Amino acid sequence: MNQPSSDSLIDQIRQLGPWHHNIRLTESVEINDAYDEQERQRVNNDNISLINSKSLFDQKAKLIYPDGLQGKTFLDCACNGGGYCFWAAEMGAESVFGFDVREHWVRQARFVQTQRKVARVDNIQFETCDLMKLPERNLAPADFTLFKGIFYHLADPILGLKIAADLTREVIWLNTARCFIDNAESLYCTFEQPENLMSGVHALAWTPSGPSVIGKLLYWLGFQDIRHVFSRQYKDRPKYGRMEIIAARKPGFLDRLAEAENAEKVDIGAHRHSQQATSDVKSLF
Repeated sequence: MNQPSSDSLIDQIRQLGPWHHNIRLTESVEINDAYDEQERQRVNNDNISLINSKSLFDQKAKLIYPDGLQGKTFLDCACNGGGYCFWAAEMGAESVFGFDVREHWVRQARFVQTQRKVARVDNIQFETCDLMKLPERNLAPADFTLFKGIFYHLADPILGLKIAADLTREVIWLNTARCFIDNAESLYCTFEQPENLMSGVHALAWTPSGPSVIGKLLYWLGFQDIRHVFSRQYKDRPKYGRMEIIAARKPGFLDRLAEAENAEKVDIGAHRHSQQATSDVKSLF
């Protein structure tokens, strides 16, 4: 079968835009090649930044799984154009499942799957699906789950995270926007525009105030080793920022990651404050 020329491939990439993940398709073509430097910026790309995340994903994933992902299964919740799914497969994942609520992103992922010649793709499956309907698919739990860029787009993020956690055997990697609220541990209610490709589809959304909020939820869901990997505050929107938390069900599983990334355990105070919390509740009645 004749393969499309580089020019033809680039034309197809542009037709499927806007893109969020830069992914290599062939030895000579990656998504970035379809755009100049200015077009890759958020303001010139339908307010969507074209990001290069492969090296960061590889680095952290190898700290979690030093021997690679051979024999592991990978689940990507809100997979966007499928970048992390392709990179997990490159690392040797046995099977990969990525889903997104928006057909736009799944269409891109399937296009990349048909054109990608630099690594195995036959063990990857993409579907258009709402997270809340994922249990209907009766998926087998995955060893490694990516929950990136979705928590703060959900109308019910606690249920959403539980759905993902119930499908996770070993490790969940969560990346979310956060809201900086002084002296508060909370979920901050916001509204979104569903027509925005990078927003949720239910209009209502909740942004966590900090890592301890997510840590408590993950502990409740059965994760024992919970690490805060990074947090940053946006200079142009100081009320908001970003944070990343990686959690494992087995204590000590993330020691290698913690040492390399200086990722301290999230202080959830699950035992220390449990008695006080009970007293506080009783005092309300």
